[in-house]
Amino acid sequence: MKTFWKEAPFLRILLPFIIGISCFLYFPSSLWWPSALCFLSLSIAVGLFHFLSDFRKVRLAFMKGILIQGMLVSAAYLLCIVNTVSSSSAWYKHQLGQFDFAMVRLNEAPQEKAKTMKVSVDVIQLLGHNKVIQTKGSALVYFKKSNQASRLKEGDQVLIRNKFKDIKSNGNPGEFNYAGYCANKNIFQSAFLDEPDWKPSARHQSDWHTFFGHLGAVTRTQLKRYIKDSTSLGIAEALLIGYRNDIDQSVWQAYSNTGIVHIIAISGMHMAMIYMSVRWLLFLIPWMKRKRILSLGIAILFMWLFAGITGLPPSVTRAAIMFSLLGIGEMLDRDISGFNNLSASAFCLLCINPFWISDVGFQLSYLAVLSLMIFYVAIYNRIYIANRYLDAVWKIMAGTLAAQILTFPLCIYYFHQFPWLFLITNLIAVPATTIILYAEIILVAFSGVKSIATLLGNVISHSITWLNQSILFTSRLPFAVWKGLQINTFQMTLLFAIVFFSAIWLMKKKQSYFPYALASLLLFLCSCTWKRIETLQQKRFVVYNIPKQKSIEFIRGARYFSPDEEKMITVASAKQFILQPAHLYFDVDSKDTSIVLVKRSESLDFFRFGSKLIARVKRNNFHCKKALPVDYLILSEHSKPDVSWIRSNFTAGKIVLDSSVPFWETAAFRKDLAATGIPVHVVNEDGAFEIGL
Repeated sequence: MKTFWKEAPFLRILLPFIIGISCFLYFPSSLWWPSALCFLSLSIAVGLFHFLSDFRKVRLAFMKGILIQGMLVSAAYLLCIVNTVSSSSAWYKHQLGQFDFAMVRLNEAPQEKAKTMKVSVDVIQLLGHNKVIQTKGSALVYFKKSNQASRLKEGDQVLIRNKFKDIKSNGNPGEFNYAGYCANKNIFQSAFLDEPDWKPSARHQSDWHTFFGHLGAVTRTQLKRYIKDSTSLGIAEALLIGYRNDIDQSVWQAYSNTGIVHIIAISGMHMAMIYMSVRWLLFLIPWMKRKRILSLGIAILFMWLFAGITGLPPSVTRAAIMFSLLGIGEMLDRDISGFNNLSASAFCLLCINPFWISDVGFQLSYLAVLSLMIFYVAIYNRIYIANRYLDAVWKIMAGTLAAQILTFPLCIYYFHQFPWLFLITNLIAVPATTIILYAEIILVAFSGVKSIATLLGNVISHSITWLNQSILFTSRLPFAVWKGLQINTFQMTLLFAIVFFSAIWLMKKKQSYFPYALASLLLFLCSCTWKRIETLQQKRFVVYNIPKQKSIEFIRGARYFSPDEEKMITVASAKQFILQPAHLYFDVDSKDTSIVLVKRSESLDFFRFGSKLIARVKRNNFHCKKALPVDYLILSEHSKPDVSWIRSNFTAGKIVLDSSVPFWETAAFRKDLAATGIPVHVVNEDGAFEIGL
């Protein structure tokens, strides 16, 4: 263990740094001075060790180590505060209400949506009557489709009307938290703009990001020119430069279901191909072979050029840093520890952006590489194959198995599925995409020679079509993927513990770790059993947040019933992104109309769910002789939020306005109802309403 720690000093730095970032994520603060004071105090304490005698330095070495670890924790926490834009006095939102307009700079090429052009912008100025202030901060802007909007490009500056609104979570159980995802990118607001709400300016600001964005656009143009099939083009763009906006959704899902979605995500494989290919080509030149340092430097430069074109996502930056360190080590004739290399790249990335630690791609990328480093050799050496072609096949299979060991708990936690056929699909996809990727690079390099580029374009298109058909066929097999897996953070941790203890037991032949592995497995099974017992005892009532739709659901045990299900699933993406995640979250698997008593009419619905009575008003065209006592009153569809009418017809414990009620009718109603003391939940504003009964 001591030798390992000595070989990986960056690992000793990285671990407390991650602890500091995690502390901020769980206990955030906008006050910078406590962490700065802590860092300064610990630095002074470490500096005082210089004045101690050699005897005391040795005796108190452990204390110095603890102080340095504390310095790293406080430094990471302080770095998080610095990188949180809302902590800055220059954040545009602090003074947004005083200005009618904003000058924004597009920091990416607009993405075409169904009715809008979506783009991330930097808010650089706020403008009002005879007043302009400089600001910083990012936001999402949706321009309504028009000829003018289609001409926008990265780096353009645009004057827009102040229509910023906070990005809010829909609050639907199990749904992807888009607001949290944006917050991790320091984006908290968005604006939807009609054509009269914005005006392009003559100013255009270029930087290294726009330069690489332009190179990426030129590359996509060349691919579009010679790859005519749109489905093949989407995969080709993703393979070469990581551009995924043109990928067919069914193809993407098939790649995900078969465990090869990593193939179309720019990663270490792509960076290794670029670095090793350029290095090999340069070494073929006799005079360059003698100038080894220059050749390695050029290879590293080309690799970073390619990384810049992809937009430098965390997985690409990680691989680029790792190969750069390997190249530098080769220049200096020094071997670099793989674990130290991996730790150094992670530390560099987190110094650039500490919030990348929450990025799923960042986590999977590092776990996959770590898993390969730990398990690949052990798995590969288990089987000796003399035939070199079969041995090459076994190498791919061993690498695929090794990468899965540390990534499968995280994949189950985030994606709730496990691809059973990942070995077969990777065996097909890895060599195929390697050949396709080289062909794409040659196509772009020789795009000026029409005959060669056309031939390569046809070969690439047919190859990707064949690959897609193979993957689609495999994904449709009934046993291709194990879906519906739901684990919590504790269970994911137990899976990692099982892997950790089992690896030491099997690889290091340490029998004492077997009981720990077994105990972790039993604890995991007990946790799953307890969770299932809780599921069978649950009784819940949910009002979903689906825009302009009434959407209520009752859950008892593993069964559910929704009187609005048929209408909800007609809404685009509602079934895939709202209902299915919710059913997975609640662990329900069957529909049962008997779990609730229903009485429906044109204007009013009654639901008897256990001991609770729930009424849903769809129209206010009736009057009761006596106020009806209900536990929950839902206002829906064409009902008007009228406090006096509600009080004369119902005695409600709580009032819920579902998402079919227009938001402009809710503000005054909430204010009027507050005076009566009746609690109210507005789904459009407060998110989905969920309660356990």
